[in-house]
Amino acid sequence: MAHHLSEELLTGAIQRAGLRLTLPRRAICRVLARSDEAFLSASMIAEKVSRSAGQVDASTVYRTLDELARIGLLHLIHLGSGQPGMWHLTLDHTHEHLVCEGCGTTIEVPKSDFSPLYDLLRNKYGFRPTPHHFAYLGYCRDCPDQTDHFHP
Repeated sequence: MAHHLSEELLTGAIQRAGLRLTLPRRAICRVLARSDEAFLSASMIAEKVSRSAGQVDASTVYRTLDELARIGLLHLIHLGSGQPGMWHLTLDHTHEHLVCEGCGTTIEVPKSDFSPLYDLLRNKYGFRPTPHHFAYLGYCRDCPDQTDHFHP
């Protein structure tokens, strides 16, 4: 289900948002475009940027990631306690992510499959989830459940 985003699509979105297209921003867009929408930590992105574009100050990478999140290109996804936040391209909001805690496999699930749950949360509890800020954690069919306590 990958979208194979182009660097030009990302740099165009940056320019449309009124941000200058600096060399570090262009390098970050290149890394993100090549990531095939994988979950990447800020340090992973900084390392890939430095390998491809020469040394870029880590604070520049962090600041740029925050800017890209502010304009809607990226979201910081939380994959559980003790884990660093992972950045993920979100040019569309048509799917959610199931992430296996055993092997790291990510499964994209159409947002429509979650509609009954979202409706229940809204109607019964008056709660409007913002699920694109996190992934649903668990274990895929190929991995044994590693929890030491029972979940029905």
